[in-house]
Amino acid sequence: MSSEKDPAEPPDESTPDTDTRTERDSPPTSDRVPPRSESGSVIDRITTRHAVGFAVILALAAGLFVAPSVYSAVTGPDGTVAVIEIDGGIDSSTAQHVEDNLRDARMNDSIQAVVLEVDSGGGLPAQSERMYAAVDRTASVMPVYAAVDTLGASGAYLAIAPADRIYVAPSAQAVGSVGVAGAAPAPGGPNAGTSGPDKRGSDPDTQRERRQTLANLFIENVIEQRGEEIELDREAIAHADAYLGTEAVENGFADRFGFVDGAVADAAAEAGIDDYAVDTRRTENRVPRSIPLLLQADGTVVVDESEGELNDDLILAVAPETWDETVGEEVVMTSYTGRLPADHTASETGVNDTKLQHDETASTSGGETA
Repeated sequence: MSSEKDPAEPPDESTPDTDTRTERDSPPTSDRVPPRSESGSVIDRITTRHAVGFAVILALAAGLFVAPSVYSAVTGPDGTVAVIEIDGGIDSSTAQHVEDNLRDARMNDSIQAVVLEVDSGGGLPAQSERMYAAVDRTASVMPVYAAVDTLGASGAYLAIAPADRIYVAPSAQAVGSVGVAGAAPAPGGPNAGTSGPDKRGSDPDTQRERRQTLANLFIENVIEQRGEEIELDREAIAHADAYLGTEAVENGFADRFGFVDGAVADAAAEAGIDDYAVDTRRTENRVPRSIPLLLQADGTVVVDESEGELNDDLILAVAPETWDETVGEEVVMTSYTGRLPADHTASETGVNDTKLQHDETASTSGGETA
């Protein structure tokens, strides 16, 4: 007989138990971490290391490139060379410009040397002497060099005479010209419009004496500062020649050929600074080469182009080239720089015999030139 139920059929209760255990033993799907292959992990580590190494190399390269600039910005140059301009006709504003900047150089600890950039044919004697004193004072505490471009004559040469070294361009047109000049003295009678007989101007003999006094001071200062370098005697210096750059180096009025940049480099080396800055001090209002000054009877100095005459007492420390630009060719110039050598004739000095004889009888020294 057969049974109603198949003995091989599993009981119905077994299925829920199995499903419940499976759900209990298996973690939730969201918490499962997909397995990573070992080869993929190694590749990732190698890629990461390469990226880090490349970044380090870039950082080092950037550091090597930026570090000098940063260091320079932090430390700065070892010192400064001040370049001070002496340009055009010398008057009170020129002297003030040079005095102020040289004083600042002496007071400023960062400035180690000074270069005077010169292109001037001279000007007023007293203002030239002011600059001379300022240059002399500065040269006692630091190297002071001068570089002459085209003109470095008369009052301008007096101003730079105390410099430690004078550079000139080989083609410089006028260097030296040690002396002063003025309009040829002429006798003047009493003037009813003045308060005294000499208000209009001194007599010719007094004028010559005053100009010769200034000329002697000029000559002595140049000899004191450059007597060992100049290969000329006092009489030759007093002749007041203006020399070309090539001649100036040959006779000792200048030390060597060169320009501003070379003077700056040499001044910095003399001061012991390898890394230096250059501070150029130019005149705010450039002074024209001409000095149209007229000293009037009341003592005022004015510009007067109508009459074209100069008061006899006006004295200029200018080279002949600058005299023509300053007062024109109409006014006869008399130079006072010491007695002319005996072998120089009137024709060589550019004046007529009558006027030269007149001046020599009125003064023990002095000569005239056109």
